Amino acid sequence: MTVYIDDSTLAAYVDGELDPAQLREIDLLLAGDPRARLKVRRMRETTALLRAACAESHFQDVPDRLLALVEKRPARAANPWLRRMLAASVLLASLVGTDVVLDHVWKPENVATLDSREAMLDEIAAYHLVYARQTEHLVEVPAERREHIEAWLGSLLNRTLRVPDLSSQGLKFEGARLLAIDTYPVAQLLWSREHGDPVALCVTFGSPSNRPLDIEHHRGLNVGSWDENGYTYVVVGAITEDSVRRIAAKVDTGTGAGMGAGIGLGEVPQQG
Repeated sequence: MTVYIDDSTLAAYVDGELDPAQLREIDLLLAGDPRARLKVRRMRETTALLRAACAESHFQDVPDRLLALVEKRPARAANPWLRRMLAASVLLASLVGTDVVLDHVWKPENVATLDSREAMLDEIAAYHLVYARQTEHLVEVPAERREHIEAWLGSLLNRTLRVPDLSSQGLKFEGARLLAIDTYPVAQLLWSREHGDPVALCVTFGSPSNRPLDIEHHRGLNVGSWDENGYTYVVVGAITEDSVRRIAAKVDTGTGAGMGAGIGLGEVPQQG
């Protein structure tokens, strides 16, 4: 069954209300529709904004007048996304008259940076902690099927994906997994090492603007991430920051397709 990308469908997609078959179809349609991707990004930012605005640090009790305004909404609005925008507007109107400082919370770029991205990196680290303990089931697809890995994960990301050679870093390519974070596909490539737990490189859709390599600490692991030409790259493992930088520098440029035309695993823009 064909799923049309209208606002109601996108809202259901963002809220995780679609079945697996519909999610896969929407993922494919979004890969070729930049306007729809922008809508999804704004919906996610608004969701994060609402969550931040409702935090207990801002107020303990919801004012009666705010509850009354929300309850007066139509019983069946034509579009669930419009209902969410209405709620955001009501919250904004209610908070403007209080002592809440909005300069930081209500900037979408801050919400995306401090909420969505941090959550994504933390979830990648959590996934890695689970899979790094596996031996027989470390990967879904073994390294012997490298060409299949590149074609399979590349198609999900609408680009050509090449597995970088990290043998000079003492790493042996073991294979790959497909992760899903907030309904987005994440390609996870895994390497083992003689002494220590495995190391992973993850690739997913990211910001259209470039972002230099930044290394954070999540769940006891070093997590290095950067954005380039619409994709986010993450190196994660129980390794030193220098090792993260060396591995990231080995990620080679390839040839992309579709949305990422001319983009492969891009060279890392280093911080000055």
